[in-house]
Amino acid sequence: MTKGSDRTKKNGAANGNDRKTAFLKRLPYRIAGFALLVGIWAIVSVTRLNDYGVVPTPWRTLVLLWSELGTGGFYKAVGGTLWRSLYSFLIAFAAAAVFAVLAHLWKPAADLVSPFATACRAMPTIAVILILLLVVGGAALPAAVAFLVVFPLCYENVRSALDGVDRKLLQMADAFGVSKGGQIWNIYLPGAASAVFSSVIASFGLNIKVVIAAEILGLPTVSIGYMLLHAKQSFDFELAFVWLIVAVLLGFLCECLLRLLARYALPWKKG
Repeated sequence: MTKGSDRTKKNGAANGNDRKTAFLKRLPYRIAGFALLVGIWAIVSVTRLNDYGVVPTPWRTLVLLWSELGTGGFYKAVGGTLWRSLYSFLIAFAAAAVFAVLAHLWKPAADLVSPFATACRAMPTIAVILILLLVVGGAALPAAVAFLVVFPLCYENVRSALDGVDRKLLQMADAFGVSKGGQIWNIYLPGAASAVFSSVIASFGLNIKVVIAAEILGLPTVSIGYMLLHAKQSFDFELAFVWLIVAVLLGFLCECLLRLLARYALPWKKG
């Protein structure tokens, strides 16, 4: 028992070292990519491409961002957008997961949901925002738009992940009398987890962008979208660019947190 435990610890340490080595090897390329992006940004900000002053220099952006960090409205706006993004995504993902499981277990359910998912994917986002603005009003607009955009993406990915689980493992589990709960925990979840989390990471970033777009038209008083619109109406294009950077950073940080969650929160990934 002790030998097995020691072997598991050694394997875990070796996997951790391998991940650390791979990360360190890729780090210079990531730094170079970031430096290239900032370099292009700096060039654009001082050339004729920026005659209207829409794109401030990186240093000017940092100065403006620092000044915004000192205001209470900044944290309220970021918190408001993050809250709308979170609860709208959870609603959309929960509904998508339920219908994906039904479609996996009962094929007619897939035929019933498929037209709705296809219609949601085909609808232009801006048209959906304008129509829902009249139907549900500004307060509920971000959540409604996010649901229609995120639901079909999550539904298809979760369903594909469930359908991709190894059938031979399920047949072997049935042959050995493994309970349905055991099959879900030991076969379905490990088999579908990677694809599901990849879907969550991709769709949550999309969800943030859709929520901000809806906020610009729906006009929630505390949001990144409202701050963008207010800066544009005030002809403060530099401030609008700063809030654009804030939206990008918010999506990046959320993606990093989700990747950490996918790596460390799943018990079958720790071995």
